[in-house]
Amino acid sequence: MKKWMQTTVASLSIVGMLASGSAISAAPQKPILVYIDGALQKNVLTVNERTMVQLKSFKDPVKLMYSYEQATKTIIIINKEKKLTVRLNGGAKTALVNGKSVKLDAPVTIKDGRTYLPLRFLSETLGGTVKYSSTDKTVIVRTPSGHERFKILMSGDLVKAREIAIHYPATYADKQIEASGEGFTFSYTFPKGEALRFEVEYKGLINYTEINQDGIAVVTWQNDSMGRNGEVGKRHEAFNDYHLNEEFTDVIIVPIEGEVRTDQNT
Repeated sequence: MKKWMQTTVASLSIVGMLASGSAISAAPQKPILVYIDGALQKNVLTVNERTMVQLKSFKDPVKLMYSYEQATKTIIIINKEKKLTVRLNGGAKTALVNGKSVKLDAPVTIKDGRTYLPLRFLSETLGGTVKYSSTDKTVIVRTPSGHERFKILMSGDLVKAREIAIHYPATYADKQIEASGEGFTFSYTFPKGEALRFEVEYKGLINYTEINQDGIAVVTWQNDSMGRNGEVGKRHEAFNDYHLNEEFTDVIIVPIEGEVRTDQNT
């Protein structure tokens, strides 16, 4: 069963400025996978049986401002759009939200110079979205700006959706192989009317990517056309139709007259 929650998002590069006495538990046998704006988070903690993520993973400079108050060793996050100010201290079990004390279900934690906060606190405090699946222990987090991009990617303008798609962070269904050729340009190919699957070729290496309903881009097939590093994954069916406009050689994505999007996913 999937549950939807509201969460905050912030970009934070402050490290090593706070102290914490929090006890960090061992990871469960099947750890929770956390994706933030499509990127799999490699550094996730479990503290007091709560999932903790790095503040620096929440990158949304358009919506949020942050600072560090040296005198009080306090992290300050400001969301001007929501008129919200959050003040946090390392090791604290509470946070100040617009001057009001809010209890944390796990204390602000410092590990290897990185600051971590519980997802539950984030979900109940600021903006963005979180989708949790207890079945496969996966958490999909989107920042406020990331959620706006996600809506365009899934069902928005075709050209804009393709521009977002090619910049989404990728995960690999199999091992990742390296390109063996030479070159400096990327070539992208989409099926006619679609934005959620595409091929990209660079230095002779072709990657085929599919973006699922949660906005996770998965590379399911790779082929080194130079022949040195072989082929990985299952080859997909060839695209029935695609377009290349040689008039726009310096532009990655261009509108094609008469093309209508056919893969909207709401």
